Amino acid sequence: MISISQKIKVAVSHLLRSQMELDVEDYGLKSLSDLCNRILARYAEFTPPDPTKIGTDDTLYKNVPPLQFTLNQPGESFANFANSFAKNVGTKIAPLCRYYFECYVNMPRGKRECFIFRTELDKLTAAAESRANVSLTYRGERKCVSPCFLAFSPSQVRAYMVVCDDKVECAAAGERFHSLRLCHIRGVAPDTASKAFHCQKFELSRQAETFHEHFDPFLCYGQQVKVRLTEDGAKRYNKLTTNRPKVIAKVCESGSAQAAATAEVNDAGTYTFECSEKLAKVYFPQFLSDADILEPRDLRLWFKEKFEKAAGVYKGI
Repeated sequence: MISISQKIKVAVSHLLRSQMELDVEDYGLKSLSDLCNRILARYAEFTPPDPTKIGTDDTLYKNVPPLQFTLNQPGESFANFANSFAKNVGTKIAPLCRYYFECYVNMPRGKRECFIFRTELDKLTAAAESRANVSLTYRGERKCVSPCFLAFSPSQVRAYMVVCDDKVECAAAGERFHSLRLCHIRGVAPDTASKAFHCQKFELSRQAETFHEHFDPFLCYGQQVKVRLTEDGAKRYNKLTTNRPKVIAKVCESGSAQAAATAEVNDAGTYTFECSEKLAKVYFPQFLSDADILEPRDLRLWFKEKFEKAAGVYKGI
């Protein structure tokens, strides 16, 4: 029998434990105990276990530290179910917990993020469906936004909510949209009395649809950055695939643009990328002198200032 505030010890595989530890760090959770409780609080969302397939041989995991946690109040429903299940089929509590942890880890990471932050996600999706605004806290900053749609990174490892903010002074419609990582959103409070910002103008509504159709976490669609790469820069681009911007064209020696046929670059030259300034500031600094940012000018000046400041750190050596 288990009850609220009772300590539970669960033998698990190295893979399961490492995946859960990664999620704790990535999602900014308090501890493994916090994650265990969040999973068990939503146990009913998983397929009920087959008693004949729940492994009870803990010797398989004897070389891995067990998961230890104290069941908190939201887990009361699971405690009642687990006690009834164990009584009826003669299964211990620990293997039952392990079954649900395995169900969780077997989901794609982006789906796991939605699962863990379901409470906030439900409020955001409800606001998007009703075309209402919300106030929320993102990375410690309070914002007023209108949720547009939920999306995932190309590799399905992260979940994002694309929102439109209330900063009407932005020159371009696209500047009012942002992709917020779901796990960093807190304190969602719907404002059903106001109409969603992106629904107040056709231009904004159309922009939201465009980003939905061509989503990437940095909302690059429709934005371009021109970069001159050295031979080493071209090789580096082909190797650095994380957050890599898409090649649109290569500028020929004659000055004309030649559409790119692949995601890779073949040699040194000037390339046009589908890339927002935000992504450029994340991706291209790792190239150092092997990437020369040519356009837009404001971005080029940003890189100039940053590299001059970095060079100052090493003066006098």
